[in-house]
Parts: sequence; C-alpha cells; structure tokens
Amino acid sequence: MTSNFASPVRPVALALLLGAISLIAACGSGSEGGSESAAAGATQSVGGTATPGTSPGGTAPAAPGIASGVAYSCDFVGSWQNCLFGEQAKVAGRASIVTVAGVSAVRLHTEPGDNNVAGSGSNERNDLTLNQSTSDGFEGMEHWWAHSILFPDDYVDPPESTATSWNFGVVADFHNSAPGAGQANFQVNAMPATAIASDRPTGLSFQIAYGDQSNPTLYNAPIGPVVRNQWYNFVYHVKWSSGADGFFDAWVNGVQMMAYRGPTLYPGQGVYWKLANYHTPFGQPSSVIHARVIRSVAPLSVSAGL
Repeated sequence: MTSNFASPVRPVALALLLGAISLIAACGSGSEGGSESAAAGATQSVGGTATPGTSPGGTAPAAPGIASGVAYSCDFVGSWQNCLFGEQAKVAGRASIVTVAGVSAVRLHTEPGDNNVAGSGSNERNDLTLNQSTSDGFEGMEHWWAHSILFPDDYVDPPESTATSWNFGVVADFHNSAPGAGQANFQVNAMPATAIASDRPTGLSFQIAYGDQSNPTLYNAPIGPVVRNQWYNFVYHVKWSSGADGFFDAWVNGVQMMAYRGPTLYPGQGVYWKLANYHTPFGQPSSVIHARVIRSVAPLSVSAGL
C-alpha cells in the first residue's frame, strides 16, 4: 500500500504499530455538535473490558519505545464492545469488525434515513463512543493519542455545499461532556471535495472549538483531500484546559499539521472520545473504517502507522 497524499501531507513508510460534527446554524458551519443524547431509535451498547497497557485482542506486541505509559489500547481484534465503546446508530449493528490488508478494524456504516441518532436531527450517524472516564477527558489532563482512519471505496464525500446549505462530515472527535448547542471541542472534519466559494472548506481538516459553548470560537487547520484506501495515521499531544495553558498538536502520517495553543475545553466541562461516520444526508450508503486507538501519558511515535 502506497501513500499518495496531496501537499501538505507527505508520504511515509508504513509500519505495524500499536502506538505511534451535529450541525449548528451559527455561521452555517457543519460539526459534531453539542446537543448529543440517546435519541429515539438510537442504540447504545457497552460491553467487555479493555485492559490498560495491552491490546484487547492480545495478538500483537507493542512496538519498541511506546509500551510504557499506555493507559488504553484497542486493536479491534474480536469486537469493538471489548474496547468499551458504545454504539450510536439508527439500527443496532451498523458497526462491524472488518480486516483490511491484515489489519483488524471497525467499519462504521450509514444508510439513507439513519437520522435522529443521539441528537443528530436530520443528519445521519453511526458513531462509537468512549465515556469520559475511559477517555480521561478532564480539566488539566495531558495525553498522547493515536488512531487510524481509512476511507474505503464505498465512502461518499458530502456533496458540494450550496448558497443556503452547508454539507459536512465528521470522522472523529473529542466531544464536550455537556449537551447543548455548539461544536465538539476537537473534530476531524471530512468536508466536500469541491466548494462554491473560498470560505467553504474542502477535504480533511482539524477543528478546535472553545469559549462560549453556544457560540464557540473556532480554530481550523487543513490536512488535505480525502484519498481512498489509504490509512491516515493520526497522533495527538493534547492538554485539556479551559484556560490559556491548553494545547493540541496533531500529526498525520508523520507530518505535523496542527500546533494549537489555547483553550481546549469549554469552562466546567470535559470531553469523551468518538469514532465517527457523521454527515449531512445525501441519499447514499457510506462507510468509514477505523483502526487502533491508543491513549498514553508517554510520547507516542508520530511517524509510524499501520
């Protein structure tokens, strides 16, 4: 498998690793929103256990230099429930375990009409969530995270936005802990491939939201276009803070794409981790594939990936 990211993401050698948006009306921006709940028709299930410092599947050893400090690790061998994820779906079982080129992963799938899921309104969702405690998403905590995403052949880009509507997708996020209007504190956006105007983002990007939850201040960092059947290996170094001492550094396949300094939480809140396939409705089935999720207090490799 070769990498063919457009600039600014550069290709790196692939190596086996165990380390390294709800839409709001304000500004017409699509996002993983704050008004998230166990909506009617949604299923939420959590089962099994995730062993700190090991992979729940227990089949792959940790890569050199990253085992120390690993507090949570999931390689999706067996089931996603064993990793303490809960599913947000219109129909139970939309999330399924798959193997991609020998890598065990979870496929998040949406069908037309998968709306009104955990506060999504008319937007469609199949997400997996870790609770705040498992995510350790509390004021003052500092973490390293790693995860990987692949966009398969049946992934559908959101259609180009119009003058009156803003189409969007979200594929991962740290969601703020309290419901209500606003945006997730961090999200990986997957926007349309083309745009009608320069103020409409395209492709993949990072977004930070902070300040007033009902009218947050947003910080964005572009990544590049969505490339099919290629692993995007993300590594984050973050300090969760509602004050100026917060930070969020992000790498994609070994290239640093964001170096944010400032608040990373809404005052009085925390966050929880989500794997997502969340988007505006476009009348087609669509899938996103997620692999390996790691949280560590020790630095993770930013260049190694799946």
